[in-house]
Amino acid sequence: MKKCLIFFCILGVLFSGSVWAEDAKDQKKVAVLPFAVHSAEDINYVRDGIWDMLISRLSSSNEISVSTKQTVREALDKLDKKEISVADVYGFGKRLDIDYVVWGSITKIGNSISLDAKLLDVSTYKTPVDVFVQCQGMDDVIPSIGDFAKKINYYVLGQTPPAPQIAALPAPTAPTSSPAPVRPLQGPDEADVMKARRGTFTSVINPSFITDVNPLAKKGFWMSQKYRKTFKGMDIGDVNGDGLNEVVVIDEHSVMVYQKVNTDFKILNNVPGKDYSSYISVDVADVNGNGRDEIIVTNMQNGNLESFVLEFQDGNFIMIASSLRWFLRVVDISGVPRLLGQEKGMEEPFSNPIYEIVYSNGAYAEGTRMTIPEGLSVYGLAVDRLGEGGANRVIALDNFGHLCVYKETRESAYFKIHIIGGSDKLIWKSDEVFGGSNNSFDFGDILKTTEVPEKVFVKERVLTYDIDRNGQKEIIVVKNLSPVGRVMKNVRTFTSSVIYDLGWDGMGLAENWRTKKIQGYVADYQIKDIDNDGKDEVVLAVGLGAFLSRSVIVAYDLGGQ
Repeated sequence: MKKCLIFFCILGVLFSGSVWAEDAKDQKKVAVLPFAVHSAEDINYVRDGIWDMLISRLSSSNEISVSTKQTVREALDKLDKKEISVADVYGFGKRLDIDYVVWGSITKIGNSISLDAKLLDVSTYKTPVDVFVQCQGMDDVIPSIGDFAKKINYYVLGQTPPAPQIAALPAPTAPTSSPAPVRPLQGPDEADVMKARRGTFTSVINPSFITDVNPLAKKGFWMSQKYRKTFKGMDIGDVNGDGLNEVVVIDEHSVMVYQKVNTDFKILNNVPGKDYSSYISVDVADVNGNGRDEIIVTNMQNGNLESFVLEFQDGNFIMIASSLRWFLRVVDISGVPRLLGQEKGMEEPFSNPIYEIVYSNGAYAEGTRMTIPEGLSVYGLAVDRLGEGGANRVIALDNFGHLCVYKETRESAYFKIHIIGGSDKLIWKSDEVFGGSNNSFDFGDILKTTEVPEKVFVKERVLTYDIDRNGQKEIIVVKNLSPVGRVMKNVRTFTSSVIYDLGWDGMGLAENWRTKKIQGYVADYQIKDIDNDGKDEVVLAVGLGAFLSRSVIVAYDLGGQ
């Protein structure tokens, strides 16, 4: 009997050991590096606390194996670097056969602590999850680290985060002298919806920036009939030479020209494209200088750019330029519309420099290289003065949706600016994310690869406009809201949106106002005169329904005009 019992005990140990070995084989391997510290004080206790917290939170899952601190220290000692780059982190992960590496930096200036944390997916050499916060003391750091650890778990394990419960946003009101603290919602990404007006290096918010009434709520709004189409882009201008503005809209492979007459929205022209085309963006501007706006469409076919330009001639829209190899976007630079172009990169779609596209000798061609950091996308970009006077600044959504303000430069690339420790070319970076797009294209030559092409999402517009007529431009930006956040690589689902007005307070962008939550996904938007009454409106192309299979055009009157 004893021999039998011993036999089964040994068998049990062997069986459990084999199961454990199989489980360990399937575990995702994660390494957490000690964060770099930038401070005149000794705050290593903060670094060690964050290090321990991340290891503890990530180790709580049986499906994740976290490297020991000793293993990480020994590997870093061999690296022998005080500051590590993304390439160093990637090399670290490859040498230790790690699937994911967590790293970042802590900066303390006075009582303010800034935390910049990232997760690198070693297999793709990308940082799909990051968090950037500025707070006062460790009490604010701890919740941010907890949310970051949750996002890491969701991504590493390929899980969908739970949908946060988001309450409808109230109409903005003037702040009282002692505003009550806002308790953030739990859950990834969408907790940022309720954040107030904080941003990197912005310590004081000027109450005079907060309007007592949202100017979009002063008057009613107009909405077109619903269309059984998925609108992908929209712009406004006089494209047929009749002296009145038209609305140009694109879906996957068609260009449609409408005009608002009183309450009606009439179709004037429909220019169908090829079934295998994938239209990405549309803009209107008179680039060739003949007094009539052209329709400028960025088009992707079989992984290659095949952009084109339409112009109204003899009663029809004809293609006056085709096979253009640029991503195209019209940007108002200090009030002057300029067409910008960016060639597709080899390894990253928007890695090449941005040029002004001019019309010369009967063709569209590259002109002057823009003073925009190399690696920024031509989409989600504005160039204008902020505040009173001063030089132009580049305002752009970064790769994770944070709104950033850069100095104009041709010398620095994006990856050199967004480094551990910061760069003097990055003036400001928002805590929360903006934009959010369902508009995407496949990156890579789909005819020459057996792999699934990478899906690239096109950033939303960033507009500058002096809404309150005080002589200073504000930033108008849309934030599309998702019930599942933005952690999934190739899937984006947005069901509602909010429009923000941000003003420069001398140190950063502060929120002037935001709209109530809009039911629907904003695919594109403009601030132009849609109804030819001599006054600009905020005009939105909105997708409705679970699959955005229906679309409408919505226009808000601007108060105070």
